[in-house]
Amino acid sequence: MSRSVRKIIDAIASRNEDAAVSVMRAAESLGDEVLRQQLYRVIHRLNQDAAELRQVRDALVLDDRQRA
Repeated sequence: MSRSVRKIIDAIASRNEDAAVSVMRAAESLGDEVLRQQLYRVIHRLNQDAAELRQVRDALVLDDRQRA
């Protein structure tokens, strides 16, 4: 896989993590506990997706090295 694809995957993962931080800040200021818990689940999914994207990126790197 090309280096540009790996960079795009990494950029998307970083944006997910940045979004999770922003949502966390917003959730902390809420008085509505139900909404806060929903946002915490969103935060968890964003971070999980970022981690999975990085695993895919790393697998692509390994695959490229094995082909070389």
